[in-house]
Amino acid sequence: MRDPKDLTHLLNAAPMSRRYLLQRAALLGVSMPIFGSLLAACETDDDDDDVVDDDDPAVEPDDDVDDDVDDVEPDDDVDDDEPVDDDDRYGGRVILMGHHPIESLHPDDDGPTVTWTSINNIHEPLIDIDHAYELEMLLATDYEISDDGMTYTLTLREGVLFHDGEPFTSEDVKYTYDWYMDPDNAAITAADFEAVDNVEAPDDLTVVVNMESPDASFLRNGLNAMIVASHQLEELGYEGYSADPVGTGPFQLLEWDPDDQTLLGAFEDHWAGRPYIDELQTRIIPEGSVRVLELETGGADSSIWMVGVDDALRMHDEADELGITSYQTIATACNHFPMNNTYDQFQERDVRRAMMHAIDRDQVIESVFAGAAVKATANISPAIDEFYEPDVVDYPYDPDLAVEILEDAGWELNDDGIREKDGVELSWESIVLTGDEARRPEAEMVTEFLSQVGMNMEIFENPQGSTPMREGEAAMALYNWTYGGGNGEPDARVTLHSEGGNNFSHYSNPEMDELLEEGVRESDPAARREIYSQVQQLFAEDVPFLFMMYWDWYNQWNQRVQGLADPADVLSGSNMYRSSQMRQIWIEE
Repeated sequence: MRDPKDLTHLLNAAPMSRRYLLQRAALLGVSMPIFGSLLAACETDDDDDDVVDDDDPAVEPDDDVDDDVDDVEPDDDVDDDEPVDDDDRYGGRVILMGHHPIESLHPDDDGPTVTWTSINNIHEPLIDIDHAYELEMLLATDYEISDDGMTYTLTLREGVLFHDGEPFTSEDVKYTYDWYMDPDNAAITAADFEAVDNVEAPDDLTVVVNMESPDASFLRNGLNAMIVASHQLEELGYEGYSADPVGTGPFQLLEWDPDDQTLLGAFEDHWAGRPYIDELQTRIIPEGSVRVLELETGGADSSIWMVGVDDALRMHDEADELGITSYQTIATACNHFPMNNTYDQFQERDVRRAMMHAIDRDQVIESVFAGAAVKATANISPAIDEFYEPDVVDYPYDPDLAVEILEDAGWELNDDGIREKDGVELSWESIVLTGDEARRPEAEMVTEFLSQVGMNMEIFENPQGSTPMREGEAAMALYNWTYGGGNGEPDARVTLHSEGGNNFSHYSNPEMDELLEEGVRESDPAARREIYSQVQQLFAEDVPFLFMMYWDWYNQWNQRVQGLADPADVLSGSNMYRSSQMRQIWIEE
């Protein structure tokens, strides 16, 4: 196993920004003096800050707007030496690629990044989170939080229109939030509004959110919820709206075929001005090798979901030769095997712990992902250094210990070589996303590791992994998802609370529920850190799912796409696809 302090492989693998290297050094526990000597040998043009931004998601109640909140003025990133006439930027189609179907365009279904990209460019929230996890004002221009954290007062932007020409008002915000809060709608993101008592719309440009209890996550999670046209959702209902959404975003829906493509067109009357590009298309291409070919030949401009790690690393290394702009970040989404804890095979914690010891995660990282990942310790990525807790129960590779745990718990080998107890075999099927060239080899390796201790996992392809797991129709799957930290906010109620809408593993522990609820009630940053430290410790003890790793993440763009953020400033590659970035890009032929 590689010495964690040997960073030579990082410096030699591909060109990286100074900021990114410092992130990796911090994650691996390398001191700055040691790392400084390595940096001196690393050629870089990045003269930005030497440390990662400490964006504290625990916001103290304040009556004034944070001075760091970005306004909406476009930042076109134009080279001063080569000025571009603004009129020359208009026109053309930018083509994105996704790896799975876009099954709905309703904002409540925005969990998968590919789906979120289309939904987020059709709709907008009051306050967004940018590529550096900074707050960005969109449909709201100002906000105040009462001293006790019980009232949020927001001033809305004037002159905003929906795609059908109807004016956007506070009533649409109230309707949207009330819809998320209505138990009859069983909204996936209802947990983000759990602490809300009611929403008022005293006039067209003012929204008042009254809380039942303080919720430190509400600024980044609740106010980040996308707003629907109330008249459209009221008329069409959930199913109808999912296919025919109306938002205020810079792009409006032109065509939607869930399995093939989603085509959006520029909204001429957008409040920030018409987007430069005419159309934004997301094509569904499950095969990673095909997405690579499309990127290298100019058939598409970017893959929302990272291509296979070998190709991603190669394209990052050869970016200029290939005419590609490459972004490298550290993922907050955990690469994991969610497993239905209500299934007989997975109800016992001893079984889940034994599975962790049976898998050589270091070998998976090296063999399948070329070392471009950090082994997971719990549910929060080490990239979220404000809340990351490394001091948790560890699960080193130890198949003998795995066998011992299973046998002590009464799981004995049957005649087929599969462990069995009370008529239940440790045998099940696990979903791998159709055409998933990045993770299928991982699933195959894990299958082999588990078989060596008497477990039988059979993998099969399915175009969706999260939906069958959410609905309790599958035993196990393999995909990446964020369990706290996605917006720089550690709240994980949606995924780990027993009533969470995205509790894919159907995990239930009253102690965890109480910690998660306490975490959002607390506003003091130090106290919140302690609570989420306990969350990670309990998570590691319970093993709700097989937590594997946090990937190094690569998002790559054809260099004909201009107006993108500087790679040195990007901490979230996925947030590059949000609406406020897409409306500023243009095509340079």
